[in-house]
Amino acid sequence: MPQPASTKAEPEPVNASTAKSPDVQPAQEPLTEPSFGAAYLRNPPPTYPGVAQQRGWQGTVLLKVHVLASGHPDHVGLASSSGHESLDDAAREAVTNWRFAPARRGDQAIDGWVQVPIEFKLGT
Repeated sequence: MPQPASTKAEPEPVNASTAKSPDVQPAQEPLTEPSFGAAYLRNPPPTYPGVAQQRGWQGTVLLKVHVLASGHPDHVGLASSSGHESLDDAAREAVTNWRFAPARRGDQAIDGWVQVPIEFKLGT
């Protein structure tokens, strides 16, 4: 059977060695994810591979990109294929040379991950 709650407030014991420990983190500052869509970044679209154009291949490639605090990508991986290796490779090659607005924790730039969709569509 549960004990009834005490109506008398008692202070919790404080361990003096951990009361002001430097390991205690302040409340987390807001996190902003990396981005690639800002016009000022001037990221060129990928080149549509000739073989893909000739064969009428279209599709969307989804890339998972690790963006350093500097805004440079250091890993561009395939999260979802277009179904055509030449389109996937063209997307990966283009995004490898892009610049990103890095993730931020408060005012500080930090490393982070972002997913980048690249659409290849003929006749547009």
